[in-house]
Amino acid sequence: MMNEEDSIETKSLVITNGMFIIDDIERSKYNIHYKNVPGGGGTFAILGACIISSGNVTSKGLKWIVDRGSDFPKEVIREIDSWGTDVRFRDDFSRLTTKGLNYYEGSDDLRKFKFLTPKKQINVDDWISTFGQKIIDEMHAFHLLCSGSRCLDIINDLLRVKSSKGTKPIVIWEPFPDLCDFDHQNDIKSVMQRNDVTVILSPNAEESSRLFGLSSKEPTSLEECLALAHRFDDFMDENNMCILRCGALGSISVSEKFKNGRTYDHFPAYHFKTQSKVLDPTGGGNSFLGGFAVAYALTKSLDIASICGNIAAGAIIEQFGIPRYDPIAKTWNGITFLDRLKFYLSQSGLQYDINDLYKSLTR
Repeated sequence: MMNEEDSIETKSLVITNGMFIIDDIERSKYNIHYKNVPGGGGTFAILGACIISSGNVTSKGLKWIVDRGSDFPKEVIREIDSWGTDVRFRDDFSRLTTKGLNYYEGSDDLRKFKFLTPKKQINVDDWISTFGQKIIDEMHAFHLLCSGSRCLDIINDLLRVKSSKGTKPIVIWEPFPDLCDFDHQNDIKSVMQRNDVTVILSPNAEESSRLFGLSSKEPTSLEECLALAHRFDDFMDENNMCILRCGALGSISVSEKFKNGRTYDHFPAYHFKTQSKVLDPTGGGNSFLGGFAVAYALTKSLDIASICGNIAAGAIIEQFGIPRYDPIAKTWNGITFLDRLKFYLSQSGLQYDINDLYKSLTR
């Protein structure tokens, strides 16, 4: 008979359509040059989920595909394997692995990105052919990183192939930044008006401002972010939700619509009192959603998931590239998830019983 630990280990918690990319990082201003760093939206989402899962056996419930080309570095394989996830390498040695360059330029040291080799997208049929139909039917949450039009296609494909028609898929959607603007508002609204799936939309504040045709500038105060969050009320079906990511200000959750309306709750960033520890925001948003997704899959709580999203992002942005993982001590950058949870709650002043919260995530 399967015991509780085994059932948790094999649970289908989160799957992502985000890609794996081998990154080079160039920041000449600080004489920083890195090669062959694991990157990409899918990778950072899985890392965020791992940070929340690193003290228990839930990491096997994290499913993702890594497309491996002829130039895939062996040291990256070892790194990925150490995370303990259900990763599937899909080999095509006739092509190069998807590779990108993160570089910084200008007096503001603005981060930019470009692909160095062709990218390869992941769709629903890829999930089924790689993991099997049963995994898709049992999946607790689908993390999508894509445009509005592609999100609609993926949702339609999910509903077409799912054997269990009784439960709505939970989609945690990170809209593609360049296509999250006023010109593409109708596509995004079409997704958020769906009532045959549960969609949790998560743009950042700058993207949301562009989405409503307000400004291309990122809001700089919590009041501005709260006003922005309220714009999502009638934008969404009553059962759908939004997590507005506000950078150094943390996040704002917009709940489903209750009889008395939606709730709007603010959660501070992990390093809101320790900004000097923030070295590179690359992957912060993706990892937020990964940490959020696994916590929501386990608890169905927007509050707990928001806490975990901020903790995951905090660990990711403490260095250039990915955080250091110790699989024996279960630490990221030398700190366990439980210690990060204690730190976050003590710094934020949020009133939660830490033992109950931790238990809800580890079971």
